[in-house]
Amino acid sequence: MVHVDGSVTTCCLDEHMENRIGNLRETPLAQLWNGEIMNAWRRAHVEGRFEDSGPLCPRCNWRSAGATPDETVEAWLARVGDDALIERWRARRRRRR
Repeated sequence: MVHVDGSVTTCCLDEHMENRIGNLRETPLAQLWNGEIMNAWRRAHVEGRFEDSGPLCPRCNWRSAGATPDETVEAWLARVGDDALIERWRARRRRRR
């Protein structure tokens, strides 16, 4: 989500910028989107560590908000190339089923 002042956050519900990842006036969106802050946030979500993703994530009803499809997660994991993370993701998926 991009706010009117250029601040970027991980969530459209983050009106107080608790999960702020940067500002478009200072950093290009591609750099923010693919940067270490977002990748750490993604890793925490992939592993189910929502409490490590910021104060909003543990109490989010992400399924109703539009969960990221498994195929999209798998594609990101393939790009990252972290084999241990891929295995943790697949183990979590098996437990969910």
